[in-house]
Amino acid sequence: MTHNRMFVVLADYSQLKDQKCLSSMITDQYTLWHYRYGHLSWNGINILQQKKMVDGLPHFKAIQQVCEGCLAGRQHRDSFPKGSIWRASKILQLVHGDIYGLITPVSNSSKRYLITFIDDFSRKIWVYFLTDKSEAFATFKIYKAKVEKETGAFIQSLRTDRG
Repeated sequence: MTHNRMFVVLADYSQLKDQKCLSSMITDQYTLWHYRYGHLSWNGINILQQKKMVDGLPHFKAIQQVCEGCLAGRQHRDSFPKGSIWRASKILQLVHGDIYGLITPVSNSSKRYLITFIDDFSRKIWVYFLTDKSEAFATFKIYKAKVEKETGAFIQSLRTDRG
């Protein structure tokens, strides 16, 4: 490693049969070094020049041209919506269901999957552990009987990702 914390690559070119010189299509030196240093700003490149932190860095003046990559990186992105467009207005009007798995390592009771049911109105979550995915429908029937008996309401809609 050199004094400016850069690694010197020692290469033996005598073994190469066909030597080629590759050149860049960029004629502007500032743009070339801007790309080489991962779209470093003009102030950053200027500091590298002033403090002589890079051997072989030519002296050049700043240009007013803005790089397309830098513009894309600074471009405004719309945020994700904070809430959904529609929410359930009463309990069990909409229930979200999902199956998670294959979970590794397997639990002590040989359970490899989880199934969750989330009530959209109350945001209450029920979690059941499954050995196989084929148990999902039987587990849903147990869940349905339990919550309908507890609340006195009926499940109107179940939303899943068809997993």
